Amino acid sequence: MALTPQEDPRRHPARTAALSNVVSDVGVGRRAFVDATGTSVALPAAIRRVVATADDVGALLLGLGAPVVGCAGALDGVEPVGPPGRPDPAAVAALRPDVIVAGAHDLTDVRLVEVLRRIAPLVAVDVSRPTVATADLRALLGRAVVSE
Repeated sequence: MALTPQEDPRRHPARTAALSNVVSDVGVGRRAFVDATGTSVALPAAIRRVVATADDVGALLLGLGAPVVGCAGALDGVEPVGPPGRPDPAAVAALRPDVIVAGAHDLTDVRLVEVLRRIAPLVAVDVSRPTVATADLRALLGRAVVSE
């Protein structure tokens, strides 16, 4: 099931840019992050394991030093979890990610999104705007990135 035009974050870049990159505390050991779709996502205090839903997202994450353990698509040195934009939920779950990062364009299959959200917090970034996506990922990762 695809998003309606009103729900599609690509149709509202000013609104999503204003909402993305917002991080705040939401209780002990958790923090909220408003992603590129305007969704508030509760994140763990420490991010040790990240899965990307596509290789373009994974490449941005690796460029920032994120601990990427899985990626849908081909990314050197990273465990594949399915084709770009269509990760296999079982493969993702097996990697026990602290967070799953998707390109906003990858969120068209509502059922897949629901399944991924049950595995780990799911955050969307707008990879069509690399500068914004990089700033969002820096805010997402921030001081919460911890190496194992």
